[in-house]
Formats: sequence, structure tokens, C-alpha cells
Amino acid sequence: MVFQRNAEPTGSHEMLCEAENDAEILFVCTDETCGRRVVVGKSQPRLTVIDRGDFSVPHVGSRGGVVVDGVEAA
Repeated sequence: MVFQRNAEPTGSHEMLCEAENDAEILFVCTDETCGRRVVVGKSQPRLTVIDRGDFSVPHVGSRGGVVVDGVEAA
């Protein structure tokens, strides 16, 4: 599967912390048309995509030392 980015920059979507526990943080995209949700590990670095949302738009967000910035599909 190949994900392509738009040729022209489209800005970025902001991710906000919706839930948090000792091990993980749930980030949700604030753009209502997107729907991206990801879980970021705190003690063990990892990123789990729950809903991919609009993969052509960069997503950024942060919460207390955990920063999600410039994550791209491999």
C-alpha cells in the first residue's frame, strides 16, 4: 500500500490529548472531517494508529513532554 502526499502544502491538523493513563496518551485530530486517532506510548516509545484519518495532511500535537510531529508512513 502506498500513501501519497499532496504536491502542495495543505497546512497541518492539530492533535489534542483526549485521554491519558500512566503508560499511554490518546491524541485526536481537531479537524471534524479527518478523524485521526493515535495512541502514543509514554514509558515505551511507540505509536499506534487507531483511525488513520486524512493521511495526506501532517498532524502535530504535544502533551507534557510527549510530542507528535512530522510522523510519516513507512
